[in-house]
Amino acid sequence: MNPVATRQKRERGAALLLSLFALLLLSAIGVFMYVSSDTETHIDSNYRSGVSAYYAARLGLEEVRDRIRYTSAADPSGLADNLPRDIAGNPNGVLYIVNNGSGTVNPTDPNNPSFDDQLCHDFNSGADKYSKCTVLPTVNNWSLANQASKIAPGAAASFKWARINMKTNRIADPYFVNGANGPSTLDLPICWDGVREQVSPGGLNASCDANGMQTVFMVTSLATTPGVSRNSSRRILRSEVVAPSIRPAGAVTVDAATANLPTFGNGTIPKTIVDGRNHNPDGTLPTTSRCSNVAALALDSDNARTQFQQGLLKVRTDIVTSANAACNPADGSTLSYAPAGASCNAPLWWVRGTDQTPRFGTVTIPVSSSGSGSGDHHDGHDGGSSGGSGSSSITLTGADPSTLDLSAPQLRATSAVYAPHIPTASYDPSAPAPFTGGTGNQADPALYQPPSSSVLPDAFTAMSNLVNAAKLQSNYISIPAGGMLNTSYGAPGAPVILDIQGTGGLNLQTPLTGYGVLVVQNSLQLNGGTLNWTGIVLVRSGNGQLAIQNGSGTINGAVLLQADPSTPVNLQTSSTTSGSFTINYSCDAVDTAFSALPFKVISSSEFN
Repeated sequence: MNPVATRQKRERGAALLLSLFALLLLSAIGVFMYVSSDTETHIDSNYRSGVSAYYAARLGLEEVRDRIRYTSAADPSGLADNLPRDIAGNPNGVLYIVNNGSGTVNPTDPNNPSFDDQLCHDFNSGADKYSKCTVLPTVNNWSLANQASKIAPGAAASFKWARINMKTNRIADPYFVNGANGPSTLDLPICWDGVREQVSPGGLNASCDANGMQTVFMVTSLATTPGVSRNSSRRILRSEVVAPSIRPAGAVTVDAATANLPTFGNGTIPKTIVDGRNHNPDGTLPTTSRCSNVAALALDSDNARTQFQQGLLKVRTDIVTSANAACNPADGSTLSYAPAGASCNAPLWWVRGTDQTPRFGTVTIPVSSSGSGSGDHHDGHDGGSSGGSGSSSITLTGADPSTLDLSAPQLRATSAVYAPHIPTASYDPSAPAPFTGGTGNQADPALYQPPSSSVLPDAFTAMSNLVNAAKLQSNYISIPAGGMLNTSYGAPGAPVILDIQGTGGLNLQTPLTGYGVLVVQNSLQLNGGTLNWTGIVLVRSGNGQLAIQNGSGTINGAVLLQADPSTPVNLQTSSTTSGSFTINYSCDAVDTAFSALPFKVISSSEFN
């Protein structure tokens, strides 16, 4: 037998087996490559979908951060006047901005794909903090009316909604602000003092802006991407934001260890008005206000507070003394025995009252030697003390002058008619009294002292930082010492930072109108000029002096006075000035000064 043929016969079919094995191997490699390619496609699709959802949610955050800078009066899409004024879970504590071009979106419907399943963790819902929400607040009107997104329909359909509500200590859990983690602090708002977060000091008015601080808002944004690719992604982003401007604690806010008030009344009703009620930038009173009223005067030093109270007591005493010395209680005419130059008017008659015994303080009424009165005289039978037969006068005493309400609108009365005890005074309801605004929290209601002494220094630091940062902006204007001033700076919607250089300050003897921030070193004196400023007037360093000596005008916004540590702040307002001057608090005017700046992002987080 041929051995070669035998061997060939035994090897018959080996090539087929090798071919089949090679084919199987190639098929396996092909299947692997197909599966791998499909997996990469899925990974790429998931990544693309996740990135799309992330940036869509970011789009919602940034839209809100832009729109809360301005009011609806400045732009119909503005949100600044529509923000929640209470914490989530309370009436009007939540605001949603909804993208109506992305389908049926209803964050308050548990059956809707866009339901807000994170809201319950922002109020006292009782829900487990590690689970998604299934409950909503039970109070009526817990949400403000939805606002429509500005995004064009279909442009970013994956963005669904953004929610705005106040930050509370409950939201900060477990990183409680200031270490205040007791149950009573959980639902207190968190405020920004210009440098750090603080739990709202509460007390008479728990709102941040009435305590010289800004409210910290939580902005939450949802985006989902069904239909963008085969795989849907869901992203919830959240940011803590706060306004870039300051929130003064008073219409006039003082950071000084002591105060000097040499001419704060000067004999009659002051012509300088300090009004802490919140106003529109044009000085009118709004029908609804997005900000709290503040005290007329705010300060952070016990010594300065005592000196301010003494100054305000002098104002009251001078008004009472003028009224009692000049006014005939029977008809409001000027007494025949009034001091030379004294004259009664409607406000002084209202202070004096129509009884022979004065409403406040003490009056001395001359009488004849027989004890009977005539003309402007009285016999003292209404409860006052009589000097008796042979006496030349009688003394009548009313309430302590310190109880005179300096916020009474009757102190701006234009006319008055007789009525029992107190004449009926006619006045313009919008015309402010000498010191009007929030009630304050000191012995004198015109004064407010923040519970934390760090609040005002931090506010002044923040204010100075904002001014320094503005030096790189086109709207920053620096006037060298002794330089010439224009009569007008800035405009509504186009504020400036006007920085007057030099320690000599500004002695204004000509008209000046402006919008934005007016910065003066050491002293601002109104000495025959007219100042009309909308925004912030900051007097820093030196003695932080504001002297309204002779002139007129209005500041709509706020005045900040900061003296050197060892120097008393100097606040002088005289009733002998030929004009009148008004300082109206306006949070809108304050914010306008920094309207070009975005809200500050304190922190950010992400959920799925």
